[in-house]
Amino acid sequence: MRGNRLHARDAFTLIELLVVIAVIAVLIGLLLPAVQQSREAARRAQCSNHLKQISLGIHNFEDAHQTLPSSRVGPQHATWFIQILPYVEQNNLYNLWNITNTYYVQQSTARVAHVGVFLCPSRRSPMLSTQFEVSSTGLPDTQQYPGALGDYAANGGQFAGSIVDNPLCNGVMCEASSRLAADQVVETRSQTRLRDILDGTSQTFLIGEKHVPRSKFGQSGPSWGDGAIYNGDFPRNYNRIAGLPKFNLGQGPNDLDGPWHCKFGSDHPGICLFAFTDGHVAALKNSADMTILNKLAVRNDGQVVDGY
Repeated sequence: MRGNRLHARDAFTLIELLVVIAVIAVLIGLLLPAVQQSREAARRAQCSNHLKQISLGIHNFEDAHQTLPSSRVGPQHATWFIQILPYVEQNNLYNLWNITNTYYVQQSTARVAHVGVFLCPSRRSPMLSTQFEVSSTGLPDTQQYPGALGDYAANGGQFAGSIVDNPLCNGVMCEASSRLAADQVVETRSQTRLRDILDGTSQTFLIGEKHVPRSKFGQSGPSWGDGAIYNGDFPRNYNRIAGLPKFNLGQGPNDLDGPWHCKFGSDHPGICLFAFTDGHVAALKNSADMTILNKLAVRNDGQVVDGY
């Protein structure tokens, strides 16, 4: 009898099992935030590296052409993303693009091609525009022309008109001075060079993460800002502005306040990453003052920022 009692208990009781499960749940609860923070730190580092690679590509373009890329070659024509493709190891994609023609008559393989360096891993995996990628002129037709999305935008400066790509913009990359015959570009010339960054290349945004609320993913057209980054028809897809009178940074991935489709912003908690014109990458807090943003966005206002 005594021996039987010694060997009778060879399993956990229900209470003991529940205690073990509770302890495991607590440990997972303590560990999960640390794992998520570690993953976000890795994604943020990769995003920063993408900005660095893009800025290097822009500098290589400037070395080759003695001018910065234009934000777009002409209305509906190639954006700066297309222009720098040979300088970010994307020659094959660049060769698919006829730079004299509008976005809407390009090969579909050119319009939908994803480039990994144009995406921030904290936000999303590659996707195409989903709505409103329709020609603003009705030419060649009124069909949808989906294209590849991206998470970065050029610095168009401070508000300088009804669009973020005003030909007289005071940012770093502005609409080209181009001559067109019908819809074809005959001649194009960028309006900015590195020597036009009068406030200093270390004091002026080059490119940054663009604010895109999650509920607006893939929405293009004149009223939104997440359409095809190759399409020069809708400037908010590839250019953004910052500073006065109301262009602060996006306050997180669900922020729909104000002119969100004109702002810079990110999916990183509390910060937005920018590559400056000298090539260095820095994080600005989402709470950054609009006056400081204004000074960093405008290339020639004579305003120097001590710290940001």
